[in-house]
Amino acid sequence: MLIVLSDLHFADTSPYTMGINRSNLNLPGRVYRTFFREIAELIKEGQVEHIDLILAGDIFEITRSVMWHNDHLRPYVHNDEVTEGTPHEQRILDILDAIATDPKVADTAKVFRSLEDLFGMPVKIHYIPGNHDRLANTTPKIRNKIREFFGIEESDDYFSNQYLHYRDGEARILIRHGHEYDQSNFGTNLSLWPEIPTVIDKSYYDMPVLGDIVTVEIASKLPLLFREQYGDEAILSDSNLRRMYQRLIDFDNVRPNNAMINFLFSTPGINRKEIWKIIEPVLRNLLDEIAKNNTLADDIMALGNFKKLSAKAIMSIFKMRIWRRGLPLWMFNGLTNPVMRKTGHDADITLLNKESFLTEGNVHLRCLVSGHTHNATVRLLSVEDGVEKYYINSGTFRNVITTTPGQNKFGRLRSKARILIYEEGEQNPEYRRETGWSFDFNARLGFGDDAENLIDSLGD
Repeated sequence: MLIVLSDLHFADTSPYTMGINRSNLNLPGRVYRTFFREIAELIKEGQVEHIDLILAGDIFEITRSVMWHNDHLRPYVHNDEVTEGTPHEQRILDILDAIATDPKVADTAKVFRSLEDLFGMPVKIHYIPGNHDRLANTTPKIRNKIREFFGIEESDDYFSNQYLHYRDGEARILIRHGHEYDQSNFGTNLSLWPEIPTVIDKSYYDMPVLGDIVTVEIASKLPLLFREQYGDEAILSDSNLRRMYQRLIDFDNVRPNNAMINFLFSTPGINRKEIWKIIEPVLRNLLDEIAKNNTLADDIMALGNFKKLSAKAIMSIFKMRIWRRGLPLWMFNGLTNPVMRKTGHDADITLLNKESFLTEGNVHLRCLVSGHTHNATVRLLSVEDGVEKYYINSGTFRNVITTTPGQNKFGRLRSKARILIYEEGEQNPEYRRETGWSFDFNARLGFGDDAENLIDSLGD
């Protein structure tokens, strides 16, 4: 049996804590215990002899860590630039230590390390780096810290960027993280490729991307700039400032990503004019910091793959810093929209249709699984001579902020997705007949506040 999880986003969230419990976005260990206990009950009745657990990327929040704002070091470097003994290696190790010592994450690690006892059979854990934990695949020391966290045997080998599951010498299941379909977060634009190979070369996974910069210089920096602007005492004593601060912390949980700005301007209990009055000086400071950093501006232009005229126009605005006399909302949108473009709810179907396993005559590889979008779903991609081929998105294990079709109202869901893939010879206990290869998919979405994550009168 295969179990697939992605987008757990274990994080060191203590730097954002300011008397606000929800600043810790990690799920408690009991959520994972319940999840795996349910699976243990299922396999008691089946003919399962071993389990492969695939962690399909964005398991650790390395790129989004506040520690990158301690000095000049930044995560948007090529993986090859992170070598043994360098400041970058030490920073990544420190981030992983901070994540692992978070009480919720530490308890969750115990769950993963005790899975063989729970299931009563061997469990092999496979870790695939995503775009948020790309740097986990740099040095042996870093890779082994990841392995230690999950109780995986020590090895200097690189983590594979995709997982292929074989049966009788044939690849049956392909698992990716899914950022491959998102040109802002992958080292090449696959929409320009005639076909996507089953195994994509490692070099594309090692490259810094525009999404790295957006995550560090916007998503993780805005809450810090907000605190610098207003001070902790003022934020804690003013309900509007408190709501806006929490909104900035939740910024990166919004799906689809292009609704992030609308999310800020729909803060409950505050009208748009007041929101802009509060946030405008913070955004002005953000643009100032980008404009003053020539290297950063150049990196944005280089990694953003902007058209020549667009890049020239944006750079001229940054050089003149015309927002110093006031920052209209339209100007901020014009500057950030090209930078913050990301995928919507799901991988582009035109890209999925380029996957080589869909080619005629390839009857063995039946299923592609990926995450990244936080939107758990199943799609039937093709049927040939009775052979069905599926795409499954593994969703996320964290809270997701969703939006109405007009992207002007927002809600909060608890998301847990379960993918169980049964191999030939394993009996799915939910069926009486022999099922052969099969999968069970469960997108568990819940509404309602977790008692330990409540903030006083902060509704969505």
